[in-house]
Amino acid sequence: MAKVDQFREQIAQTNDGTQPLEPWQRLSQVIFEAWLKDICDKNPLIDVRFGQRVENVEEDRDKVKTIVSHVDNGTTSVIVSDYVVGCDGASSRVRQSLGLPLDGGPVPAFVLLVHFKSKDLSTLHKQGQFWHIFFLQQSGLFSGAIIAQDEVDTWTTHMFLPLDVDASQIDSHQAVYDVLGGSHGSYPIAIDEILVRSVWRPNIAVARKWAGNHGRVFIAGDAAHQLIPTGGYGMNTGIGDAYDLSWKLAAVINGYAGKALLDSYEAERRPVALRNSEHSGVHMQAHEAAATFLTGHDINVVNSDVEEGKEVRAQIHEHYQKNDGENTDFGIEMGFRYQSPVIVPEPKGVVEPPWSASKYTPTTWPGGRPPHLFLKDGSPIFDHFHPTGWTLVTFADGESGAQHVVRAALDLGVPLKHVDLRDEELARQLWERTLVLVRPDEHVAWRGDSVANLDQARDILATVTGNKVSPGGGHPIVNGVPEKPDHAFTATTELQTHIDSFQLEKMADFQK
Repeated sequence: MAKVDQFREQIAQTNDGTQPLEPWQRLSQVIFEAWLKDICDKNPLIDVRFGQRVENVEEDRDKVKTIVSHVDNGTTSVIVSDYVVGCDGASSRVRQSLGLPLDGGPVPAFVLLVHFKSKDLSTLHKQGQFWHIFFLQQSGLFSGAIIAQDEVDTWTTHMFLPLDVDASQIDSHQAVYDVLGGSHGSYPIAIDEILVRSVWRPNIAVARKWAGNHGRVFIAGDAAHQLIPTGGYGMNTGIGDAYDLSWKLAAVINGYAGKALLDSYEAERRPVALRNSEHSGVHMQAHEAAATFLTGHDINVVNSDVEEGKEVRAQIHEHYQKNDGENTDFGIEMGFRYQSPVIVPEPKGVVEPPWSASKYTPTTWPGGRPPHLFLKDGSPIFDHFHPTGWTLVTFADGESGAQHVVRAALDLGVPLKHVDLRDEELARQLWERTLVLVRPDEHVAWRGDSVANLDQARDILATVTGNKVSPGGGHPIVNGVPEKPDHAFTATTELQTHIDSFQLEKMADFQK
């Protein structure tokens, strides 16, 4: 896995649409949440209220009542609003209030987390600098893991425990020592401060519905889906939910979009959550498969310099080189393609580009993310988009009808920026069509080579803003997986089978 500076250089040198605009970043949740809170505190439109808890949500046709309890004095109050978005975690009161079914549940694992400070680098880096280390028992099954949060002094250990263990009886310092020792016993280090201690159970679950019956209450993030940590898809998927829903709410509230735009939220995001939950299991299986290389071998021998140990370590190394998608699967992170009532589909007979979990295929296929590239002046193409609205990108030398789209947007009150890139040959090639309409979330809503007249332009904009349902849209799937295009596990039994296929019960075998 390339370092950030190396990745940034790779992006600069690979201007073929296959790369993201920015390199991936490893960001501790503690840092990220503090940064978000600071933004909320400074924004006059955001009211952050601590010491209050949602008790119930009541949705009517034209409003929402949220009953809130005040922890300090036990009183309650009612907040009346046009919309509510429940981002209130796995045990979401909002989801429970609406009675939205949750398919799936906890997997057979129980984990004690210790987040701590330590500058004992000589001891921690005895085997070299790391990001993650997974520790195995003599049996080859997981016993724990450590994550380097900043390579300086902040770390997190995860200790896998039997389900019936009372974690409160385990000292935090000893938990760290035991995790780091793996199959070799306690490995003490100098700990400066215990920052956070908690217990958690991995869950694989996706809500069957993501909105109330009247389309005024929605759920997002862990309230809508819970994924196992491998791949880091939980936070990324939650941010994707927020991005998709927020611009749609803004469009409806600002008066230029219709109800179908909000209806498309579940149609677009739920399949992504299902697909990501499945793929997080693929990554976990890669770790489980690595443990099988230890079968029949004494772990002390494997760690030694004898020939048997070298051969087993070489097999494990080769396995991880072939199964490194946990940190590099661009197709999962960048290549998801929405299909919903507000995406104008391609004409019948047009073949969709292939999709792969491991790489992003540059395409402006409707519903997908258009390719990033640097233009002739060195600027990223995304930097030319409307900062909060829609963007019409054109590559026309002559008459294409772009003026009809611009005029229709003005008539319908749709915020639109026209970006004329007729002299950008590489962008023209990678973007595949003469006209490409990009949504505020940087997904393609429509593309074509011309617009015949103002009526056609209005029809396109009415569809993508939810004022008219696309005749070819509406089936909630993620495109790009021909052998299993819907990737949908909608029934409880199907999702449970999906969970079982991860074989995560092997993680709990060490309890025996």
